[in-house]
Amino acid sequence: MPNVVPAADLRARPAPSLLARSRLGGLLAAALLAVTTPAAAERPAGQVAQTPPSDSQQPQQQRLDPWNAPVESVPQWDPRNSPPALQPRAKRHLEFIQAGVPVEYRSVRSPYPNVTKAITGGGELYQPYCASCHGPHGRGDGDAGLDLVPSPALLARLMDVQGTVDEYLLWTISEGGKQFDTAMPAFKNRLTEDQIWQIVAYMRAGFPPVE
Repeated sequence: MPNVVPAADLRARPAPSLLARSRLGGLLAAALLAVTTPAAAERPAGQVAQTPPSDSQQPQQQRLDPWNAPVESVPQWDPRNSPPALQPRAKRHLEFIQAGVPVEYRSVRSPYPNVTKAITGGGELYQPYCASCHGPHGRGDGDAGLDLVPSPALLARLMDVQGTVDEYLLWTISEGGKQFDTAMPAFKNRLTEDQIWQIVAYMRAGFPPVE
């Protein structure tokens, strides 16, 4: 017959101390970990288990959105470090960004934002005055501009740039590029302001064929 401990003896025994209970809990946890982690039994003695990296330590996947690229990975362009032949081309843009246009050209707007007659007239003016350097379609491939350094501006591309506002175009065509060391001639004494606006309207229309 198995030995039965009287209930009175059970009540008389002291409860396990806090230290004893904590040791027992640690032993149970270790035994449970050994059962649920088979690799622990296969690991050579003395080898420290490697904890998996946290989410912050995980290598970041390459994003498809270029706007989220880190700043240090974005190519930086400095006009001062560009080839000497290209530096004059950036001078006007830097002047415009830093100081704006001269006072007489500020806040002016074209009177021909999308007028068919002005576009046609602008095309008739663009061909003899501009196409020889900038090309018939504003691609900078005119015969007279092939040997120029820097080469003529790509007007077709310039029309798509957000900063190419009316006052910038009027200033550029009127004053030319002498002050910025380019061969762009000044047209303020050769064309009226109205004629320059017609050329601007023609360029903004995408250099349509002139009939």
